[in-house]
Amino acid sequence: MASVVAGERLEFLHLSQDTVREVISEHPSPGLTLGMPTHRNVPDNRVDRPTYRHLVEALEASLLPICSRAETGRLLEPLRALGETVRFWEHTREGLVVLAADGKARVFVLPVPVHPVAVVAPRFHTLPLVRLAASSDRYNVLCLTSREARLYEGCLVDGAPDSLDVVSLHGPEGPPGLDRAEVVDAEIHQPHRVFRGMGPAGLGAGSVVHGGTGSKQDDIDADTEIFFRHVDDVVRESVALRSRLPLVLVALPRLAAVFRRLSKNRHLLDEFVPHDAHLLPPDRLPELVAPLFARARERRIEHALHRFSVARDRGLAAGDIPDIARAAAAGNVALLLLERERDEPPAHGESPLGVLVDTVVLQGGEILPVERIRMPTQSGAAAIYRYA
Repeated sequence: MASVVAGERLEFLHLSQDTVREVISEHPSPGLTLGMPTHRNVPDNRVDRPTYRHLVEALEASLLPICSRAETGRLLEPLRALGETVRFWEHTREGLVVLAADGKARVFVLPVPVHPVAVVAPRFHTLPLVRLAASSDRYNVLCLTSREARLYEGCLVDGAPDSLDVVSLHGPEGPPGLDRAEVVDAEIHQPHRVFRGMGPAGLGAGSVVHGGTGSKQDDIDADTEIFFRHVDDVVRESVALRSRLPLVLVALPRLAAVFRRLSKNRHLLDEFVPHDAHLLPPDRLPELVAPLFARARERRIEHALHRFSVARDRGLAAGDIPDIARAAAAGNVALLLLERERDEPPAHGESPLGVLVDTVVLQGGEILPVERIRMPTQSGAAAIYRYA
């Protein structure tokens, strides 16, 4: 949740499968769904508020035959408040979805456009949101040098950056990053250094020469390993165990090899971003991380298509909407392949595909969007069952 306006009647939410599951659970009827493409910049964004007002008017026209004028006004109040919030319309992105019921509304500001829609129905029209949430990748990214570590949490929606936030490694009140000086005392961790003097007041008193066993480079590497072990412990114990998000490492190859060898974090991805993190501005991180997740998603789709082929031969999969719907209602859909491009505006308040998708989400099934040309069925959906 980002902020609240109009009292507590209008909430801004980050898109995730958890938030989508929350909003499609039980809510008072009717449910109001408004979706539209938006624009970031002038002059394109000048059409956004008029388009939004037109969609609110369409919702009003659908409400008046079934609600009193006073009730209609109450249900539309948060949407109208958003329409009058000038600052919001100056900072939109590519898409907007508003889900409202009982005079309260939840707002999703999206990095990708959605088709215009204004629907009054017993349930929200969440098919576009579910598809986008299933196409989103939340991640942690660790920017690492031999002397500093910084952690961020980001999200890609359909490959487009949605958010990037600093994650403090000192807790809420501390500085965001870790510095090697906090962990390694340079005067202690240098066994190659010895003191040489000429008596208490001699000219050589207090001077330092290199000697003993090992080299200065060996000790610099040892100090780096001490620092990296500490970074790994902090990230794993204070962040990874809670968020369970994949961790992307940004570091020069030599440093990445050292960190990967030492790390005990099972969420650390095999691939990393081979850049000098010290020279990399944070706003470039999403574009560098996106290809890693694109390749991971491609591998996931290939595996899912193979699973469906094998399961169908064993009677553990289905491609017809009615069959999938019955299995979903029984909580028997483990994975639903969903055609990425298909959007079915609800007819008479209901979309069979939308209802099916909502049921799978509420029953804890996994959703995986797939391009139309790669779908193994013509119905727009394909399901793998949990059991026979």
